[in-house]
Amino acid sequence: MASTVKRPAGVTFVVILTWLSALLDLVGGAMLVWLSFSTEPIDVDVTERQLQIYGGSLLGLALVTAAVALGLAAGSQVSRVAVYLLMLARIVVAGYALATLGDLTYWQAIGQIVGAALIILMLSTPRASAFFRGPRA
Repeated sequence: MASTVKRPAGVTFVVILTWLSALLDLVGGAMLVWLSFSTEPIDVDVTERQLQIYGGSLLGLALVTAAVALGLAAGSQVSRVAVYLLMLARIVVAGYALATLGDLTYWQAIGQIVGAALIILMLSTPRASAFFRGPRA
């Protein structure tokens, strides 16, 4: 009989980061979409459409990230691959924000890039790989 693999602390940390990421994207995306409909002019050189695209992208990523976080906590290999893809998408979206929205989202985009890279690294450790391949405790 195969021995069960207990979830490593690093994977638990990634699950927490993934939930936090989903929550922050939900809030940030909603704020950017709301800002795009504001009648007050903003002091940045972006269009309403750019804010809507970035805000909508964040909202979509937030919902998918929350769903995948559930599977990740359960040890789903499919969720692990989905988290890799989501984090790569997060890096792309943050790069888009840096290129088009500039100072408006600078620190938020940098935080996304760093957080996504950290999650990818934490899911790539040998202990994490063993957890996702073996039977769970």
